[in-house]
Amino acid sequence: MQKVIFLTAGGSVTVAARLLAKAGTMGGEVLQEPFPDGEIHHQLVTSVGMSEAVVVGDFDFSNADATFELFDVASLLADEGALGLTLITPEDASKTKQARFLRRVQARMLSAIPETPLGNRVLSVDEQTMAMPFYGKPLSRRRANTRQTARAAIDLFEYRGKPVLFSTKSYGYMMTQFQALADFEPGVCNRDEVTGIVSGVGASVAGRDVVIIGGTIDHAETLDLYVLANAVFEAGALSMTIVCPYFGYSTMERGKPELHEAVKAAYRARLISSIPRCPLGNRVVLTDLHSEGIPHYFSNGVRTTHVYAIKRIIMEMVQEKLNGRICTTDAGRGKWAESLVKDINRVLKARGVDAASFWQAAFALKDRKSGSETELLGVLGDVAGIDIDLFDDMIRRGSTAIDAGKGYRNGIAGVEGSACKKIRLVASHGVLPGTSLERLRTACDLNGEALFSEVIVSDSHPNAVKLAGDFLTVKPISYILVEQVLLLLRTGA
Repeated sequence: MQKVIFLTAGGSVTVAARLLAKAGTMGGEVLQEPFPDGEIHHQLVTSVGMSEAVVVGDFDFSNADATFELFDVASLLADEGALGLTLITPEDASKTKQARFLRRVQARMLSAIPETPLGNRVLSVDEQTMAMPFYGKPLSRRRANTRQTARAAIDLFEYRGKPVLFSTKSYGYMMTQFQALADFEPGVCNRDEVTGIVSGVGASVAGRDVVIIGGTIDHAETLDLYVLANAVFEAGALSMTIVCPYFGYSTMERGKPELHEAVKAAYRARLISSIPRCPLGNRVVLTDLHSEGIPHYFSNGVRTTHVYAIKRIIMEMVQEKLNGRICTTDAGRGKWAESLVKDINRVLKARGVDAASFWQAAFALKDRKSGSETELLGVLGDVAGIDIDLFDDMIRRGSTAIDAGKGYRNGIAGVEGSACKKIRLVASHGVLPGTSLERLRTACDLNGEALFSEVIVSDSHPNAVKLAGDFLTVKPISYILVEQVLLLLRTGA
């Protein structure tokens, strides 16, 4: 059976070279395309069908990027039909309490990688070892250690106390908002002084409902969320509700298997699904997803709830305005815009407003050239002479919004007065890496006038909170999320 060897970040070049020489086989290639916000798109170049895939990498939790590159590449190889999967990682002989905890977390993380027909295995090797234990043992799946510690005996009819609330490093601002809105007990997590990695939880969570706020904004934050959730489980939580205001890694979901691309949203859902199940279950609350199919990626009994926070925010913003326009940056959000317009008009009709003053929808037609480049093809809808609200689900570089905004502002070629007036840009998630916000601020139409009068986003992404100002308005969504969390805890749904 042919073996294909891949090298990921942090993996030993020496070990990979030695394996290539010993196996007399080929090295594999995975293309990587980085995005401005840190997301990395992976595409498999070397076929692994009818082959055993070997990945030389590193699962060092202090280097989240290397950890997730190994996890993502291994998941992609398994999805692409590898007959067997072997992960080669550096040997770790540490026997500290935290090291043992992180090895259990690592085993659960590895269990989220799909099983190949011949099984998956992990080999920890010393780079200096001349004779490595390679291909000497039958493939066997490394089982996740689901050891439970400090699990309390549970009386379902006994009062469980206040829910205990935790957040990852980047979502402390939202934890503060949650505490101001409802009676949560703040949780404290213990972290290693050097690496900052969670080693356990300081508050007593045994037999308690636990709520964790954290998003997959980058590899470090995703890893922090995963390790924290594992620590909460091992501390004996009765139930676990993960509130994920921003679930990223989903903008490249094309649904084209022939492109051999890593489906990151599925990989992150598998990862969260591998967190051991608390006695009363694990839940995930997701907000304004890029794709409505994402909740179906979760498994192992994880219950998902998708909250449309931005829809409620827009309804609250526009309910007093007449004859407005909800415009989208592409036709793919057309049905969403039509649904929102119907909800707005339903409110106006109940107030006795004449149908001539109802809201309408308009759509921009675009062609995606690459992961970050689009081309405007045209605009459908009447925006002549009025102010519009331009909606996009996510703002990264802002290129899509700028192209669509120019289309609405410039109007139909040769048709006088077909252009709109002011454009207010509204988005669910303000990722806004680098100079993206400045690009939006300085964007102009054909006449040199500012394209956008204002940008409005939710506070689902920490970067938007940091950049809030006169031009960027950030709307809090905690009140919407707290309502949903309390409903789930009350009903047990």
